[in-house]
Amino acid sequence: MERISTHQFLILGSAVLLGTTFIVAGVTVTGSAGRDAWLAILPGLILAIPFGLMVLSMVPKYPNKNLLEISEKVVGKWPAKGLGLIYIFATSYFGGLLVEQGVDMYNRTVLPLMPRNVIILGGFILVFYLFHSGIEVLARFTEVVLPIITVALILIAIFSIPRFEQGELYPILADGIMPVLKASTKVAPWSMEFILFLAGLLPFLSQHAKDLKQMRKGIWRAVVFVAFLDTITVLIQILTFGPFETVRLTYGLLVLGNMIEVSRTIAGVESIFTLVWMGALTIKVVALFFAGMWGIRYVFGLKSPKWSFALGLVYIAIPMFILRGLDLVVEIGKADDLIILPFTVFWVLLVWGGDKWKKRSKNS
Repeated sequence: MERISTHQFLILGSAVLLGTTFIVAGVTVTGSAGRDAWLAILPGLILAIPFGLMVLSMVPKYPNKNLLEISEKVVGKWPAKGLGLIYIFATSYFGGLLVEQGVDMYNRTVLPLMPRNVIILGGFILVFYLFHSGIEVLARFTEVVLPIITVALILIAIFSIPRFEQGELYPILADGIMPVLKASTKVAPWSMEFILFLAGLLPFLSQHAKDLKQMRKGIWRAVVFVAFLDTITVLIQILTFGPFETVRLTYGLLVLGNMIEVSRTIAGVESIFTLVWMGALTIKVVALFFAGMWGIRYVFGLKSPKWSFALGLVYIAIPMFILRGLDLVVEIGKADDLIILPFTVFWVLLVWGGDKWKKRSKNS
């Protein structure tokens, strides 16, 4: 079986946790917390730490098994199959929504005259290629793409400084802490998207105690790293547009890219940043595609590669028929809040708590 190193786990985990969040972070949290929205990112993402540690804690006892297989040992075969069906639906539907978001973004900026079906097909071919190349190739792809994403976001922040209006941030916490906490609940599902991928990734991780210790630290580092980048993207939008305009702009970061000028010779670089964002989107979608196939293999026992074509049809069909623009962002938010967050929290607590209860009952 393929294995990824602890370093690759950190990079891949960071990329999946980051995903496309930086592109919608501004509109997501500013609507609830206003000018204090940048304070809501870390409290929301930090939820990934305890849940990630709970999932990793079961690796020594159930080596080479993913969380679905562990669920069968803890709660029984048929309840685990039911959880698996929800897992397949959640990862596949959300992955399809993200593909549509990428197509919509690409159509708006880089290739406005390109037929949507061509973009959908091209994106699917890339996702399909990375999936069939294996999880280790995805990790290596991430090692190349994530540093580029990081540098691009930092450059956006630096080149936006001349447009900052510092007064937009003050007074801090004028409305108290409750709006910040409310906004952080909008961020919490981003953590659970990562946990869904981690749930299926377990067999590909090293089983050695020393490596598991490093991966536990890696979850902390990934959360801090992603929180830093997302906080920056929210800050620069509030400082540039103000909280009210940040809420109005669906993709404020791309608007910033269009406004950036470098030495008055390079302007309108939003297309470059769109390409960078597409790299992040690709990693997230491939991760969800892997998760969907892991679920299909467990629930239905379909291990042949040909069944990935069937799942691929879902990723093609959803972008063809789903909503676009702001309506799409709202739909993604609903999927996060109503499916991914409650299901993942319930699933991890059920299996982790059930395992602890069984162990305690056996010892008593």
